Amino acid sequence: MFHASHRIYAESSTHGPLLLDPLASAEQARVITQYHMLASALKEPLPELEELGITTSTSPHLILDLGCGPGGTWACDMAFHDPFCLVFGVSALAPYVRQANTFRQIQTQTRVQFLQMDFARELCCPANFSTLINGHFLRTFLTQAGWPRLLRECWRVLRPGGLLRLTECIAAFSNSPACETLTHYYEQALAVRTQTLPSQHEECQEGSGLASIPLQHTRLFEHLHDVGYCGIEEQRSLLDFSAGTLYQASMRTNAESFFYQLAPVFYQTTDLTPKRFEEIFEQMRAEMSAPTFKGHWTLSRVHAYKSGGAQ
Repeated sequence: MFHASHRIYAESSTHGPLLLDPLASAEQARVITQYHMLASALKEPLPELEELGITTSTSPHLILDLGCGPGGTWACDMAFHDPFCLVFGVSALAPYVRQANTFRQIQTQTRVQFLQMDFARELCCPANFSTLINGHFLRTFLTQAGWPRLLRECWRVLRPGGLLRLTECIAAFSNSPACETLTHYYEQALAVRTQTLPSQHEECQEGSGLASIPLQHTRLFEHLHDVGYCGIEEQRSLLDFSAGTLYQASMRTNAESFFYQLAPVFYQTTDLTPKRFEEIFEQMRAEMSAPTFKGHWTLSRVHAYKSGGAQ
């Protein structure tokens, strides 16, 4: 079963997208729909709100949302739920920022602002700026080598006692043979692209495309410890989209959009033909609609604090 957190976008626009084009209308619609599904399943934007006690303060909390997406939905939801926060959503993509600001204006949100920022390289914020930094599915575009840099930047920007909050999909399962077959082709295409795509980043120039491999989950905790974060904890949730569940139709639509967009890449990088793709694709649709279908994602939410304040 395909992951929500596989690396599917390139860091540089010079060579186009690694697998999917983040600016394609179909991909933007898929990402927004996926967020709403996950927001419902995980009770976003911040189910830990009362536990963390960040609504008890009378001074504004400055919140940074990394990779705000084409709709800026989490940032707007956060501002709606917490009257004491100011939220800054950032994206490296200017069209995403423009769209998010349009949605913000439609909702008349005055405590949210969206900014263009290549945060994978540098957070253009002063030190000790933010109370909370949030990130969803950052593995879709971050290289393995880029994670330590981002975590160090988050540490610099967080206030003492501030919280880094990361949500990723770490495992996936389905009993659809067709979905698993397309996932296999997807992994083949990913391997080909990461080995052949030229890189402009010095950390990727040592040869084998290793820097393009997504960060392994266990390495995340090692990096957090190395940077100096404390109070590190993980919460795992199961998103069940089996037959008869609330999320079956949403995930089927997600998978259909995901693989259909990948079809041209499959033809270029694997032995899959258009005719064979259509056969497998239709089989997947039928299997994911069947009353015997089983599927789930394992989602991880990691909390890590900057030392020097109450946790």
